[in-house]
Amino acid sequence: MHFPHNDVDVLVIGSVNLDTGFTLPRAPRVGETIAALDMVERGGGKGANQAYAAARAGASTTLLAAVGHDADPALADLRTVNVALGDLVSVPNVPTGRAVLLLAGGENTIVVNAGANAHLTAQHVSDWASTHTAPSVVALQHEVEAPVIDAALDAFGERARIVLNPSPWRDGAAEAVRRAHVVVLNEVELEQALGLEPVTDEEPLAIAHRLIGDLPGGDVVVTLGGDGALVRQGGEVTHVPAIRTTPVDTVGAGDAFLGTLTAALARGEDLVSAATAGATAAAVVVTIHGARDTTPMP
Repeated sequence: MHFPHNDVDVLVIGSVNLDTGFTLPRAPRVGETIAALDMVERGGGKGANQAYAAARAGASTTLLAAVGHDADPALADLRTVNVALGDLVSVPNVPTGRAVLLLAGGENTIVVNAGANAHLTAQHVSDWASTHTAPSVVALQHEVEAPVIDAALDAFGERARIVLNPSPWRDGAAEAVRRAHVVVLNEVELEQALGLEPVTDEEPLAIAHRLIGDLPGGDVVVTLGGDGALVRQGGEVTHVPAIRTTPVDTVGAGDAFLGTLTAALARGEDLVSAATAGATAAAVVVTIHGARDTTPMP
């Protein structure tokens, strides 16, 4: 299916959070209180992170999301890369989504409260679609309600290339996975999408190779952390290797991958090339603290 180039390269429909991150000497045990080595507050949310990455990769990017009265700190980074924020939905008397991130030994644990994100509705999506030219690519994730995803698939399924990141996985998402043009997920979410119990004694790359052909629908990208990504495009499966780095913080690596991938697709690159660009962006993000590469652009 061919989609023409449009005024907006990438429309991200998703979440905006204000993240509070704690760096810990180690993961706490159940019932234990532990002193953090450091604390930082910054913008987050899968939708906002992906919009940031897409814009930083050169795409004209619009974010459709719901925020509270306290959203300014969560949006500051997005303004620096010119993400269009004019269509944000402001929800009175409800806080912006929040996330608490615990980082220990280079791995992270995250607790999220939806806040205003839960107030983005299917009607907001329909209204946007009826008053704007369709974008080249629409990016969706599961930090918004299921009817929002369905409305986006209905509104843009024949007008734009839809990239769905079904994370976190939720029951009932199989139909959206089938309808999306590109699905980006990790090997655990791939098992969940196929209704399988997680396999713990098999390498992620082996799991992805074994199962990627079973997922119905369009093209598929399985992200594999240090093993790179596996791409299914037009029936062919290609391994995209990871760029070797020493990770200090894995928060947001998947969002950097997906946002950069959508920008590459909007430029007309094929999925393997787009995934390679995504892997490069993810490799940079894991070497810094935070979900967004804020180093000066060349």
